[in-house]
Amino acid sequence: MLESIHQGWLRALFLGLLLLGALSAANSIAADAEEAVPLVIGSRTIHVFRAPLGMFSAAERADGARKRIERALVQAGEGWTSVKPTNLGVEVQLDGKVLFLVVPGDARTAAGETPEDLANQASRVLQKAWSEARERDDSRARLEGALKVALATVLLLAALIALLKLLSRLRRSVVERLSRRLEALPGEHWGLRLSATLPEIAARLSILLTWLLGLGLAYFYLTYALGQFALTRPASESMSNSIISLMAQAFGAIVESLPGMFISVLIFLLAWVATRISTEFFAGVETRRTDSAALNTHTAPATRRIVNASLWLFAVAMAYPYLPGAHTDAFKGLSVIVGLMASIGASGVVGQIASGVMIVYTYALKKGEYVRIQEYEGTVTELGLFVTRLRTGLGEEIALPNAFVLGNVTRNYSRIDGGRGYVLDTTVTIGYDTPWRQVHAMLLEAAASIPEIRKAPPAYVVQSALSDFYVAYKLVVYVDTNAPAKRAQVASDLLAAIQDAFNRHGVQIMSPHYVLDPATPKVVAEKDWNPPAANG
Repeated sequence: MLESIHQGWLRALFLGLLLLGALSAANSIAADAEEAVPLVIGSRTIHVFRAPLGMFSAAERADGARKRIERALVQAGEGWTSVKPTNLGVEVQLDGKVLFLVVPGDARTAAGETPEDLANQASRVLQKAWSEARERDDSRARLEGALKVALATVLLLAALIALLKLLSRLRRSVVERLSRRLEALPGEHWGLRLSATLPEIAARLSILLTWLLGLGLAYFYLTYALGQFALTRPASESMSNSIISLMAQAFGAIVESLPGMFISVLIFLLAWVATRISTEFFAGVETRRTDSAALNTHTAPATRRIVNASLWLFAVAMAYPYLPGAHTDAFKGLSVIVGLMASIGASGVVGQIASGVMIVYTYALKKGEYVRIQEYEGTVTELGLFVTRLRTGLGEEIALPNAFVLGNVTRNYSRIDGGRGYVLDTTVTIGYDTPWRQVHAMLLEAAASIPEIRKAPPAYVVQSALSDFYVAYKLVVYVDTNAPAKRAQVASDLLAAIQDAFNRHGVQIMSPHYVLDPATPKVVAEKDWNPPAANG
């Protein structure tokens, strides 16, 4: 018990000491911030007082220096500034008069500052302040500055007008030449795919160049105009120093990023070479007409896409640390946002890709097969990562999401023994008063009249239902064709042949809504098969 109380007191004492240390550090930082008193004369910071001198605080030193400088600026003199080391610090003088003293406490030793450097810098700034104070009282100098600004304004407007006209002509010339060259390309050239976009891109880039040059001229004009007046000259110098500093930083960043960019380009080049090798390998697999191996004509396209996508993802992951700005907080934040958006929005996309992979590797469908998925029927023309495309006999193309294909029953009419072709079936409903053997014979007769229907394996008929008012007969045949339009034509010809056979033998085809026998059989006599309208 006593040991636990003792430990509790020790913890409390330790936390108290930590709190006192933090408060003292904060007070020290706040005191240092309060003691940093700048001396500003005419929009220019002459010096920053940080330490007291004797009985005078930093604020009092700054106030006394400001008063002495203001009196010195209105007096006659040559504006000659100098510095003089003393036992207490370095004196800053104007025309031989001491204005203030730079003491060692004013210098930030951690930043590499010394009293001598600060005094020399203050002397140079004081010289500019003295010259600008004389210039502010000189009406002739102000007039000359206004005339220079007016002339610079005229030159700016003239330069902007000339720039707009020049770049407009250049844009039209580039677009016209680019369009003529694209039109002269061969019909199979890849550049034709960009023929509508390249001229537009060139035009947009020229507009962007116009804006950049115009903004550059305006920036330099503003810098020059502000530099013509003593009151605004510090702002002009700040703008000039800022643009020079930004350009230096940009140039330095480019130089520093060159090794990383070289490595990134090298990684992407290796990935490109690997994908080219992969593409050639799988193209060779596609030419081998065999389904025995795991990697064959059917699985090669999907495997090629997966391998190439994996190679590029691996290349991006390897090159990411070497990309310029990859280690900055902005780049990391953007990467997190993009990854979050991709993870939220790509769940359906990933599901479609997974369904497409399962369709390919389970051999549920193959390119060129004739299938029916719910009410959609046609020839498989593409097994993509996202959709499966069917071509109907009417020339339509149906794109079905892979998840939809995988989640529904697929009837494949092309999986027959003995080679190429597909299965075609049709159902008719006939009344009970017609002998089933006659129905079988008529259906087989209709199938035999179609040249595209194969003789082997032979067509056959099955009775699929005994309904209340009729019997359902299904005719199954094998068609020897792979063209979607031809398949649709064969199905139409078969239905027409069935109608002719039943009409020829006087047998009525019952509809699913049949309830009562009609007064006369619903058949068309053979003599009425070709009325004038049909022959026309």
